Amino acid sequence: MGCIQGIQFIITAKNLPEESKYLNLRLRMEQQRLFAWSETSGLMDHQQDNGRKIQESNTFIIHRTTILDLLVQIQCLFKEFEKAQTKNKHLQIAPEPVNSEDELIYDPAKDSSSAHVPLSEPRRRFIIKAMKELKSKAEGVAGGLSNGRRRLLWAAFDKAAFENLLQRFSTLNDNMTDILDFRLQTEIHRTTQDTNRGVLQLHKDLASLHQLVKALDIKMQARSYPVLEIPQYAPTNDAAGLRLLAQLAKFKAFNESLDTEGPAPWDEATAMVLQLGQPDAEKAKTKIERTRIHLNPKTSATDLTAVRCEAIFDNDIGEKQRVWIEWKEYDYQKPGASSPPALIVDRVEKLASLLHHSPKPEAFRVPHCLGYFDNGQRESSELDSEGEEESLDPRIGFVFEKPKDEGVAPETPPVSLFNLLSSSPKPRITDRIRLAHAVANCLLYLHSVNWLHKGLRSHNIVFFPTASKDKERGGNKVDYSKPYLSGFDFARPARADEMTEIPGDVPEYNMYRHPSTQGQGFGPRESFRKSFDIYSLGVVLVELASWQTIDRVLGLEVGRMRTAMKIRDTLLEESRIQEVGSNMGEMYERATKKCLAGGSELGILEGDDETSDAVAAKLSMAFYEDVVKRLGDVKV
Repeated sequence: MGCIQGIQFIITAKNLPEESKYLNLRLRMEQQRLFAWSETSGLMDHQQDNGRKIQESNTFIIHRTTILDLLVQIQCLFKEFEKAQTKNKHLQIAPEPVNSEDELIYDPAKDSSSAHVPLSEPRRRFIIKAMKELKSKAEGVAGGLSNGRRRLLWAAFDKAAFENLLQRFSTLNDNMTDILDFRLQTEIHRTTQDTNRGVLQLHKDLASLHQLVKALDIKMQARSYPVLEIPQYAPTNDAAGLRLLAQLAKFKAFNESLDTEGPAPWDEATAMVLQLGQPDAEKAKTKIERTRIHLNPKTSATDLTAVRCEAIFDNDIGEKQRVWIEWKEYDYQKPGASSPPALIVDRVEKLASLLHHSPKPEAFRVPHCLGYFDNGQRESSELDSEGEEESLDPRIGFVFEKPKDEGVAPETPPVSLFNLLSSSPKPRITDRIRLAHAVANCLLYLHSVNWLHKGLRSHNIVFFPTASKDKERGGNKVDYSKPYLSGFDFARPARADEMTEIPGDVPEYNMYRHPSTQGQGFGPRESFRKSFDIYSLGVVLVELASWQTIDRVLGLEVGRMRTAMKIRDTLLEESRIQEVGSNMGEMYERATKKCLAGGSELGILEGDDETSDAVAAKLSMAFYEDVVKRLGDVKV
């Protein structure tokens, strides 16, 4: 309790200078790490469960004295900091009276939300309990720093002292984690990463993302507290996790920067920290002249309905580069009208820029886009007759670079999961589980930067096979742990003001879409949201369980719209869900059901707005806990 009380008084101190708020944010993140330790170790709930979780680990028996020492050190650290800052008149007690309804003490969720840091209900209750306990002890005590009914404010912010406080607290957190066994260290790392994704969800505009990246870039020194004969796993994980979060924040910032019009509203320092580059220039560069693209006649002319094909690209350095094309169809407009429509062009430019921007977080598993071209672009002289007009091919092609993974030859075409489900032998269960986890993890991080895929299906999960090392068997080998997510032709930001572009009515694709999204064209219909992407993932999980395409799993005839609308109800039948479990195990079955059912299964109530901060953070945490984490924990 004493640790949390001291931290709360510092992080809620008023009048913090704007330029130093990133330090407070990092302190809050370190506080959340201490919470993760307390929850994982069982210390936070030791009164409710009679210490059951603590007793399950030998750590508290072996290192009880060390743990108590570290907790006392954290408590003393904040008390001494507060005492020194008050003595130097840097910190003062707020002059206004604090009543029993003080929201920042008795409703910490409001304070946490204002700082863009999510606070779970158990942690919120723990803080309230700690602060009320301090208040009850202080009843009858006249004034002074021991009084629990108070607020602090900064008269003069001591940056150097605050950085030292942060450094020492981080080191003590590291030491606390090192004491636990590997299983608990891993659990703490996962919990912390989940909280950090919630932090990213709540940082939306460029100014707040700038603060977040600065907070994540604070370099922490190595630990100094000696804990002997305990393997130190977590620091590497924590450092890697913070780097990934910083990458995601920068990527999200670039996404936000693409929607600005006119002069850039950010300064040079912000652009440098967020690695924004020049978004408008990047958008302009994504347009590729059609003459520089040479489609492979074997893969492009035979089937105009194909979603991708091979091509040669005359790149900027004069080389002929092997690439692959993802197609996006559009309705051809009559002469005199803009074709493709301005809305389509704007979204295509933004999407191409986003997929082109570097560096991309590796967790995305999305290919690098070189740009786009308009395959239906013609000179006005070519539009004289109706026959010529009908011969046009109004499609936009996204040009993608082949991955540079070891063993992937430049001429290797992408192979979709749909094709593998239709033609390849069933892989081992371990391979299918790794694939399911990789795709779910990719979707988790895509949503964390506020982007909707809108076309998740086995057709849009691709692999680049490598040459088999087995010379006798020959052929190519697919690494199922390294899928790439493609098919972003209808993807868009997950914002309330973004207009939904409904994908065309392709019966084969409708089988993967949530019933509420069935249809085509633009119109005032239910807007696409993250839970619809998660539903599509559930359909793919069903396919992986049986290693069959969804129409074969259900024995359905492709092309019947009414049948497609009923797929969700059919998949949620108890016998169908149990069949998934019989193939892949109970944990996989539960994760699949969560995706397909959505709603309350993912912590969302009827009428909840998924674009709101609170709902988005709640959905992200539920999706991670109940789907991504569960798939990662499946043991065969």
